[in-house]
Amino acid sequence: MLTYETIITILLGGAERTGLNIQFSQEQIDPHTMSRTFSMTCLPSGVPEPQPDVPYASLSFIWDAALTAISVMGSESMCDLYHDPDEACSHNDLGCAYNAEIDIDVMYEIPLSDTQRREISNVPTLARSLQIITSETTHDQQPLDIDIQMQFTSSYHAFIGRVAARQQWTIDEPLHEEEDLQEVMREICRETVRTLNALAGFETPHPLTLEDDVEPLIDVRTYLRPPTA
Repeated sequence: MLTYETIITILLGGAERTGLNIQFSQEQIDPHTMSRTFSMTCLPSGVPEPQPDVPYASLSFIWDAALTAISVMGSESMCDLYHDPDEACSHNDLGCAYNAEIDIDVMYEIPLSDTQRREISNVPTLARSLQIITSETTHDQQPLDIDIQMQFTSSYHAFIGRVAARQQWTIDEPLHEEEDLQEVMREICRETVRTLNALAGFETPHPLTLEDDVEPLIDVRTYLRPPTA
């Protein structure tokens, strides 16, 4: 299996080849579990630095200690922890029992103005509009999951908080072949470029009014009569 360092090199190389605008990247290590976390923040094409009214994307994945052991010493090293080398083991027939895969999480942050944040009645329309625009940029034409948080002040005022679109890529078999992983990373980066640029031109829809509804709520109510004895 490819090492953590090789995977980072392939990801950054894919970003450069596809024109993904990386603002910065960082690596962290958990001293208790020895797991590594890689993340990088990206901006739309042509944006030199973060701005309050510009969306950005965060790509990240976690590389646990077991993956380090497998990539450096081979999958057999995991079995050696539990039995003697000359003991019969199903590893030779079934392969490594450890699920060697990583999940690359992509989170898009969408900024709103103060006026837009106060339009809480616009949340369903906002979510649908974001799903429509992101479904046009994904390789499988599937809309992204939308997270919209609500915030309430001490004076009982409500407004829209964080707005984000999220996506996850699970990578398993390509972790073993450099060429396969290069293609997957390029596709992730290409899709991130398309989605970021689409979100940069996104306009928040106007709030729906009663006239925008297809039918008034009272017209679609149904009376269910209880069963008779």
